[in-house]
Amino acid sequence: MKFGGGLIDLDGTNIPSVLERISEVKRARDFGAIAVFSAPKGVTDDLQSIGESRALGRDYDLDSIFSSYSKLASHIVRASLLNELQGMLDKYRNNVEEALSRVDRRFNGSIRARVLATGGELPTAALMSYALISGGVPSCFLDKATWPIITDDNFENASPDFEMSSKKLPELIQYIEEKRVVSVGGFMGVTHDGLETLLGRGGSDQTAVFLSILLRDHYEIETILFKETPIRSAAPEIIKDQQLHRVSSMTYNEAQKATISGMNIVQNAAVRIARSHKLPLTVAPLSDPRLGTSIQSDNPKSQPIKCVTGLSNCAIITMSEERSRSLQDCLVLWEGYDAFLDLGAEVMDTGQVLRDLLVLDANFVRENEERLRSFDKDMKIEYGLGVVTLVGDRMRDTPGVASIAISSIPRINIKRGVFAPHTSQIMLVVNEADVSDAIRKIHRQLNSEGLFGETTHS
Repeated sequence: MKFGGGLIDLDGTNIPSVLERISEVKRARDFGAIAVFSAPKGVTDDLQSIGESRALGRDYDLDSIFSSYSKLASHIVRASLLNELQGMLDKYRNNVEEALSRVDRRFNGSIRARVLATGGELPTAALMSYALISGGVPSCFLDKATWPIITDDNFENASPDFEMSSKKLPELIQYIEEKRVVSVGGFMGVTHDGLETLLGRGGSDQTAVFLSILLRDHYEIETILFKETPIRSAAPEIIKDQQLHRVSSMTYNEAQKATISGMNIVQNAAVRIARSHKLPLTVAPLSDPRLGTSIQSDNPKSQPIKCVTGLSNCAIITMSEERSRSLQDCLVLWEGYDAFLDLGAEVMDTGQVLRDLLVLDANFVRENEERLRSFDKDMKIEYGLGVVTLVGDRMRDTPGVASIAISSIPRINIKRGVFAPHTSQIMLVVNEADVSDAIRKIHRQLNSEGLFGETTHS
């Protein structure tokens, strides 16, 4: 069971529900659960700011984070256990301080990984374990010495090593066999020689998926990723005056396409791993797990479109077709960056062949513009763009979907279009100021055509 940072805030709003979900599983099954926790809402960003301040020689405030843990503990942990927990929190704080003392001009690499994980996920896992014990649920938590996820040394976006990690399983299995709930901090891995790494943005999803696959040879596994709200046909904060449809099932492909295009479902790397090992996932709202979405290989539902989603802050790079190949290879192979789409090449009147690349995070372009231009000094970059994406494997069997989408936004300038329903997506590039309006209008038209067809929620 994985609980995202949006569910764990330092005021403890959702913690009673989190504890109840874990307790329900413990009461219903002989073994389990393994509970994976992200850092509380806002803590990772605060720790990042602290690290950057340290790198610049500025003052920073670590007290506020760890005093918040202590304050929260006083409300959810039994008084007789508070001193013991406080000792653990003090240890984590000292580890963060020691790591910060080694920051020299740049906050990156293993030091950044240690600060973020040791200041965020690890104390959260310890705190929640003590809260479970306080509620009568036998529990323990994993510390760095017993960490079961061994990765390569790409500290910012590490890849787990299945063979090496499997050798670390005996201690975790022992805790499970003792019928304790195991509380695990998400997002973190360690190298074979014990240096902390990070599993990328949203990496707690990957923690849950990877542990599930590791343990599947020993136990029957169910993997549930808890979120704040159910997965619906569009973001409810955008669609406020229309009928939304709950998405009860998605294929791995649909989940990946929707996540990349702006709908936060499951971390992309986590879906890739689950897909390669055929591990079914359930994404469920904390308030009611019965409203969960199953993610698997097959598509048991017949509706053509699962969701309409959008993303702002995109950019298009226009450059020499020949040089674009080198850039693409560099981004994917060396940088591990794949949040871009090839929009194709065009032969100009001069005979020059230009290629357009749609980058789904314009901040990446801004931060690396000098390096990007080293591939083509005549490169042109267009900022201020967004994308609206229709996702659904069955679109390839449904004629006219692209026409319906385009005809519903006649006054919105479509700058580019990726009409590839065989890849489960139709993507329209618009000005980023038009993204929300386009989503609303396209969703309304698809609704009227009956192209969603799921259980409805207003």
